[in-house]
Amino acid sequence: MLVLALDTATPYLVLGLPHAERAVHLGRRHAEALWAELEDFLARHQVSKHHLEGIALGRGPGSYTGLRVGIAAGLGLGRGLEIPVVGVDTLAGVALRYQGEVSVAHTARNGLGYAAHYRVTGSSAQELRAPQRIRLAEWRPLGRLSLDEPPSGRALARLGQQALRREQTGVEGLYL
Repeated sequence: MLVLALDTATPYLVLGLPHAERAVHLGRRHAEALWAELEDFLARHQVSKHHLEGIALGRGPGSYTGLRVGIAAGLGLGRGLEIPVVGVDTLAGVALRYQGEVSVAHTARNGLGYAAHYRVTGSSAQELRAPQRIRLAEWRPLGRLSLDEPPSGRALARLGQQALRREQTGVEGLYL
């Protein structure tokens, strides 16, 4: 199943396919660069958008505007191509870069952040502590720590494949 992953919850634009990924640091310029980056990414990997069978959208937690840009773009693309769209956990996409217990956090404003804790085995991330909004100075991570790292585009695509095989569809941003 050829699933495109798209995540704009962090300062990175993350694109992924089961066999390829790209993360581009854009800060707050996702809306300006998303379509050109997406077209270039698909062309580099010789994938026609018409061969896509689904879209996995990073649902956050993350920047309100960033999430809305990615979700709106993905829903529009999915509707135009008449393929299913599913939301996937941005922080789990980061955790899947590792094995074992992983704490993932992304910095927000005013000393706050978003964090979660996972147990990663193979290509599966079991959520041990759900994503939450935290004061970073007070947070105590467990296991390996990943701070402000973009999610893996390949992992997000795999999470999307798994969800679509379970016939899950739809996406709702995780605004904490």
